[in-house]
Amino acid sequence: MAKFITGMNLEKERLLIIAPHADDEILGCFGLINTIKKNGGEVFLQVLSMGGYKKIEGNRITKEDWKDELTKVVGQLKIDDYDIAFFDDEMQHIDTKPQQDLIEHIESKSKISISKIKPTIVAIPTIFSTHQDHTYAYKVSISALRPHPQKTTHMPRLVISYESPEYYFWSAYSEFGKFQPNFYLNLSKNNLDEKINVLNMYSTQMREGQRGGENLISLARIRGNEIGLEYAEAFHIHRLYV
Repeated sequence: MAKFITGMNLEKERLLIIAPHADDEILGCFGLINTIKKNGGEVFLQVLSMGGYKKIEGNRITKEDWKDELTKVVGQLKIDDYDIAFFDDEMQHIDTKPQQDLIEHIESKSKISISKIKPTIVAIPTIFSTHQDHTYAYKVSISALRPHPQKTTHMPRLVISYESPEYYFWSAYSEFGKFQPNFYLNLSKNNLDEKINVLNMYSTQMREGQRGGENLISLARIRGNEIGLEYAEAFHIHRLYV
């Protein structure tokens, strides 16, 4: 996959995922993470916001509960390192955070910033969402990835956005339009089953309906049908140079 796309070997790929919250990386990028890690590449996860909150059912989730789940997922997938930009006692929407602070965190201040780890691929959430945290995360990510002279600033060769199954079925009402994939990653049935199992490790984030396994399967089947396969993950390429 990556050798074809970037002219590089998979074992030399370095993927940075920008996730509004911990679990978005599994919803949108599990297959990509799995493919790169199984071929010897590196994967880093930048979570923008995490905090405690009260679920609709009434039970209280602490930031430590959520972080414990993230730590287990990182270990399960052998993700090389991760960072949480804002780790609050009470969950704060990302769009309440100063835009410049988030841009600088992604660019240079995080321990896994673009300038520090020099990723070859960066995956960001799509703007085609009805969730304000996702659209805001897209905007700060795109700003952080804007072109600079390569003599002075690292510029990843491949920038892609990923989708979230729970917003696919409501994205027609996004003010920005609908997600238009132009890059697909084949998923086997075993890959898809593993994706669901890993997502379930985020037990505090699971709820009936759009985050359930059936929805993941439905969207993977739709994306697979678009390219004549059984299942696939879909992405949109924003920048690619070789």
